[in-house]
Amino acid sequence: MKAVCLIIVLLISSCKSTGVILKDIDAIDKQQKWGITLYERGDYQGAFQELSELAPWGYKDSQYALAFMFLKGLHVEQSTLIGMGWLGVATESGIKEWQSLFDNLYQAASSEDKKSIDLIVNDYIAKFGLKAQHVVCQRTKRGFSKRIVMQCTKSDRLTTVHSIDLKESDVVVLK
Repeated sequence: MKAVCLIIVLLISSCKSTGVILKDIDAIDKQQKWGITLYERGDYQGAFQELSELAPWGYKDSQYALAFMFLKGLHVEQSTLIGMGWLGVATESGIKEWQSLFDNLYQAASSEDKKSIDLIVNDYIAKFGLKAQHVVCQRTKRGFSKRIVMQCTKSDRLTTVHSIDLKESDVVVLK
């Protein structure tokens, strides 16, 4: 019996060290909607608090909103590079408007900036992308509306949660 108790204690204590955060999918959906609402209301601090937790987990709407916060410098240090990183990983969703915006901004960048953007987008996809975070997105109708939205769900598989870059000097891939 002592051995079983010891194993349980070891398992529980080792779970703490992984940094895994478990949340109900409905709570995540509500948090993301609330973060987007705060963004639309101009409460960028509140929006950042909500969305910066979900973007690293692969949630595309959160990634898209963070892209604009960095591109425009809303509550965060303005960074075209980090903004393009988030926008690039958000385009995995397949939303044409997002891809078009990314393509237009990318085409306007200098050759040197394009190389940096390519590096950060690839890094962000490797860390925060659909496959890396075990997220599946699909187009679906919401309620009785005929409006099609992107619904992303995360599997319950454990993944590494990476911290987000807040300044260009934090971007490891460019160093």
